Amino acid sequence: MRNLPPIAGKTLRARQAESTRQLLVATARELFTERGYTGTSIEEIVQRAGVARGALYHHFIGKDALFRAVYEDVQAEVSSTVMAAALAAGEPWAAVRAGLGAFLDACLTPTFRRVVVLDSVHVLQQEGWEGGDEPVELPMLRGSLAPLVAAGLLPGIALDALAYVTLGGLYGAALFIARADQPRAARDEVDTVVDALIDGLRARIDAARSSRRA
Repeated sequence: MRNLPPIAGKTLRARQAESTRQLLVATARELFTERGYTGTSIEEIVQRAGVARGALYHHFIGKDALFRAVYEDVQAEVSSTVMAAALAAGEPWAAVRAGLGAFLDACLTPTFRRVVVLDSVHVLQQEGWEGGDEPVELPMLRGSLAPLVAAGLLPGIALDALAYVTLGGLYGAALFIARADQPRAARDEVDTVVDALIDGLRARIDAARSSRRA
């Protein structure tokens, strides 16, 4: 058989390498969800994936790096879902409520609960602080909250400050749901709190506007 041209051969190798990387991430995702970060070994990952240990280390320097890839994969999926829910709602307040609801729904899924809410804190937090990286949820929150600020519904409030404060609340809500004996009931309790906060904020803003008009 005629040898492939160098470029074509390189493209094939690149595709094979990407396929192996995706397989490792998908396999690690399954194991991290089932057993958690500390309960999963490199050996278990490569055995289930059916690849050599060297193939894993070709793509990732260790288990922490593989976990980060899984974490980013899960976060990207949830961010996409949150943004889609917010955009579908249309009206700014409804968009925020829909986006927050989509995020809280994600807290009920086993993978998001284990990888993002429970394990990422001790695996990635120190790395994030030392590297000065901002939380990956912030772009999602900025996108969901920006319509409120742009429409003038939150006068005097800066978008970044709002996003960071909201993120803190979401982290707390996510932990509350993830650690609860009955996550669905906890999710409903968080819903009640979110509705009360949003309704209270809207009422305060409406009252301030009415006062200015009077």
